[in-house]
Formats: sequence, C-alpha cells, structure tokens
Amino acid sequence: MCVTHDVADATGNDDPRGGYRLVEDWPHYPEGMQFEMGSGVAVDAEGVVYLFTRDIEHWAAHPLAMSSKMGKSSISMFSREGDYLGKWGPSDEPGFALGGHTLYIEKDGSFWTTDRDGHTVKQYTPEGELLLTLGTFAEWGCDDKHFNGPTAVLVQQNGNIVVADGYWNSRLVFFTPDGEFIRSVGQWGRGPAEFNTPHAITEDSQGRLLVADLCGGNFHDYMTVPGQIDPVRTQPDPGCQHRIQRLDAEGNYIDEWTHITPLSLATYGNRIYASDNMSDLAILDEDTGEVLERRDNLAIYIHQMAMDAHGDIYTATVYPEHAGAKRGVEGPSHRRWTQQTEKNQ
Repeated sequence: MCVTHDVADATGNDDPRGGYRLVEDWPHYPEGMQFEMGSGVAVDAEGVVYLFTRDIEHWAAHPLAMSSKMGKSSISMFSREGDYLGKWGPSDEPGFALGGHTLYIEKDGSFWTTDRDGHTVKQYTPEGELLLTLGTFAEWGCDDKHFNGPTAVLVQQNGNIVVADGYWNSRLVFFTPDGEFIRSVGQWGRGPAEFNTPHAITEDSQGRLLVADLCGGNFHDYMTVPGQIDPVRTQPDPGCQHRIQRLDAEGNYIDEWTHITPLSLATYGNRIYASDNMSDLAILDEDTGEVLERRDNLAIYIHQMAMDAHGDIYTATVYPEHAGAKRGVEGPSHRRWTQQTEKNQ
C-alpha cells in the first residue's frame, strides 16, 4: 500500500516531495488505448518519454499463455507535456514481450528491454531494429542461453552487459558487448554476492554495481509452470532483510546497505536513486549510502523511474489495485513530478 509520511525530508522542507508537485492529467492517453499497468519508463536525449506497458498480463498457467492471445506488452511515446507521439519500435509484433519488466536507453541511444515472462533481454536501435537477444524466448532455464524471469539489464563502462536474472533465478549474468557469455555470479542465499530476488541493478559513477535484492520466495504459481521454480525458493528465507548489495565491476562483493527497502534503482551523476518502502524515492550518496534527499509518496509502487533534463521524475507502477486504485488509463500507472519553481507553477 501507499505509505504516508508526515515528517520533513532531509532538506528540512515540510513537503515530503521535497518541492515537487504532481502534474495532473499526465500523460494524455490516446482514445482507445488499453493496458493493464505500467512497468518501465525511460527518457531519451530529446526528452521523449517511453512507457513500457503490460497490455495483457501474462498468466503462465493459462493454456493460451504462449500464444499471441496471452501476454502482450508495448512501448508508447509521450512528450514532456503528455502528448501522445505514437508507438515505438516492434511493439505490435507477436513475441515482442510476454511480460515487459523494465526499459533502458543507453548513452549510445540504444534501447534495452527485459521480458520477465518471455525470459529474454533485447537490444534495439532507436528506430526499433533488433540488434541482440540474450536468452531464449519463452524458454526458462539457468545456463548461458536461458534466464528465468530476468528483471533488469545494464551496459557497464567497460562495455560488458550485466543481466539481473532475478525472479525465479538468483544471479547476475555477464556478457561481452557482442553477447558472448562471460560468467554467472550468485545463487539463492543471504551471503555476500548471493541473492533472493535481484530485482534492479545500476552502475554508479565509479563503475560499482548496485543490486536491489528483495526478500521473499517469489514462487508466483500463477505466473509459472510446474518445475520452473527451485523448491528452495518457495519459502521465505528466515530473517531475510531487503538490501542493496554493492559489487565491483566483476561482481565481487564490496558491502551492503540495509537502511533502504529497494524495488528500483537508477544513477544520475554521482547519486543513486532508490525506491524505498515501495512508494518513496531516496536519493543516496553513492559512496556512503547516506540519504541526501527524499521524494515520498510518488507512486503506489516505483517499479521503475526516470528523470529528464529538467529534473522531472517519471514513475511506472505495477498492480495499482494493491492500494485500491484502478489499472489502465483510469489509474496511476504513470506519473510525472516536476519541481516547484516560478516557471512551472
């Protein structure tokens, strides 16, 4: 549920959003647009906002799950003002994504998507041409050619690719820029460089990896098929605590932060933007983890966030019904927060 905070933020501002205001009626969905929830969000260098939506939720137990009738995601484009700019790339092609999870735009302009239920990570040109596929579509596993519910991806400063294979595996998988397997790091557990659910990953300005490691069995019977989940994952780990693990560029453990309950992570400059308590955003010092600022009550779940050149914050929310809100165009699946200045008030 959405958590309410009545305390001042780290800046001393009584507004828990730290001087931000919600932009009402954003975005302006086109007539006839239908989807179930927001899952990912990204902003390109021109300020175009891309929304990764789960249009038809994937249910693996359904007999039609692997057909075009069950499981569909797409990416739509909007301006900062919320005007609809059309669909992006191959969104309407069968097999684009069974269950869109997160979306990224790298410095070179390439787009990366993670498909939780299709078990793939894909790289595209800005025009939507497919460049690289990691994993095998609609086939789960735990080897160099298969994932089991990938959650996030990043391109490191050295050009290597790191995939958080996190929903029904507990590992990070490293690849060369061409997609050749390098190594797998992690397994189910609470030790250093072990994971329960590596749900998000980011790289700080020093090249260190930060992993949002969530607790819970994540057995999700309705999302999976018999045999897909290791029995050890079907029960919560006793005493488990949500954490952010920090690793070096090769995946070696450095330390961990347990004062944040992370769902999503992003890096801007030398600050880490981490969701906290699902609905809040904590802005952290990348070296110490100290909370420098807070933006509370931004969304029901900050499943992914992005920031544009103006400092506006965009959020994507899954399962809004958990807070009594509606799915789709009538609900809070996507939000934009803008700074309170004379110019934009």
